[in-house]
Amino acid sequence: MAGRYNVPYRTSLPDGFGVGTVMLVRGVVPRGADRFYINLLCNDEPESETVLHFNPRLDESTVVFNTLKCGEWGPEERGLGIPFQRGQQFHLLLVASRKGFKVVVGDSEYHHFVYRLPPERARLLEMGGDVQLELVEIF
Repeated sequence: MAGRYNVPYRTSLPDGFGVGTVMLVRGVVPRGADRFYINLLCNDEPESETVLHFNPRLDESTVVFNTLKCGEWGPEERGLGIPFQRGQQFHLLLVASRKGFKVVVGDSEYHHFVYRLPPERARLLEMGGDVQLELVEIF
């Protein structure tokens, strides 16, 4: 999956996002950006459980991580600082490790989010908000 992407962007994950799966995202945060998101959803239903909600909030200078399980959002986790800048390109790796999602932005590990739902339950990738996507690869 490479090229220019329309936002919101959605693609199915027929094999889930099990341990060992890596997603590479390259994009640009527009100058007037407030927020964008990456969601790993269990299905295509409006109230789908969400294995991972990754939500950079430039308007709050933070990144929020969460899970929607049984119709309830869990406690928010926040990364330290915000590794995204308005008007700048970014490279992000999302790695499904043995115990959680490892997020690498640029050359630095940014946050480790311990699983609250099994990653192999993710069947749909959804990205949207204030972001321009240049590359999305899952391997």
